[in-house]
Amino acid sequence: MKAARAYPITEHTTDLRVEYVADPTPAAGEVLVQVTAAGVTPWDHTAATGASAGPLILGNEGAGLVVADPAGRWAPGTRVMFYAGSGEVNARGTMAEFAVIAGSNLAEIPIHVADEVAAAVPIAYLTAVLALRLGMFAPGDRVFAPAIGGSVGNATAQVARALGARAVAGSAGSTAKAEAVRAAPWAYGIEVVDLERDRLGAGLGDGFGGGIDVAVDGVGGTVTAQIAEALATGGRIVLVGHSGGGVAHVPVGDVVRRRASLHGFSLPSVTAAQSRLAWSTITGLLVDGRIHPVIDSIYPLDAAGEAIRHLVEDRPIGKVVITGLSRTR
Repeated sequence: MKAARAYPITEHTTDLRVEYVADPTPAAGEVLVQVTAAGVTPWDHTAATGASAGPLILGNEGAGLVVADPAGRWAPGTRVMFYAGSGEVNARGTMAEFAVIAGSNLAEIPIHVADEVAAAVPIAYLTAVLALRLGMFAPGDRVFAPAIGGSVGNATAQVARALGARAVAGSAGSTAKAEAVRAAPWAYGIEVVDLERDRLGAGLGDGFGGGIDVAVDGVGGTVTAQIAEALATGGRIVLVGHSGGGVAHVPVGDVVRRRASLHGFSLPSVTAAQSRLAWSTITGLLVDGRIHPVIDSIYPLDAAGEAIRHLVEDRPIGKVVITGLSRTR
């Protein structure tokens, strides 16, 4: 099969090749899928720049068709979206014509959802649903999602709004991005704080007069500190990443005074039962048209390197997706 593989050279350089490798074979508990579209994530950049051992196939989410399920749960030809975890030399990476996926990490694609849209769902929306659950989200809460132009940020904002949040807000690091998000149809009713102009607490509107109840924070650094300053009494921060910095100087006095809490979340640690419940929530919201995955751009497999560069350097609003992967087995 054809696949995009990274060969790390040094800590910061890599040789990314689109080449032919052996087709994978599913083991017990795994499903063989024909990949039609793959989402591009920051993990791909980490792997492609030498932080992970290689060579390995890039990609850890996607959409496609079931080819074979040794357990008999999934019928051949079923359209599915999936989270694959970290890529491997010739098996799980989704920037390939075929991949093997753990049986608990697939969900059927609603009939009206295109494959390239479905490929943008798994990591962002699983993270959003499960992080909100970890943060004890309840209808009526005020929810904040930094980096709302990114996939996890806009997924969290959309899911929280769909599940009955009283107020939803996100932030953007530049005025241009803040204005672009405000103009997007999917952001209707969502506040956007322009961190180029305001600190977070000053930029939040009247809906957050009592502070933030739940924040799903994939940014870290100074943004985490500003979230802590703006928490409601009993507010919760769920840390899902640190793209903006691995160290946050959190105002401990504010955390203590407001009886706030911080939680760490990692998608690879999620149990099969938790995954199934989250998938059920996500597919239900997709069927009802209450969430709308945002696609920034689509690339062919041969341009995988450019797709990764675009995601990391240009910081687009929404997901970058690779299509045109499938072939007849």
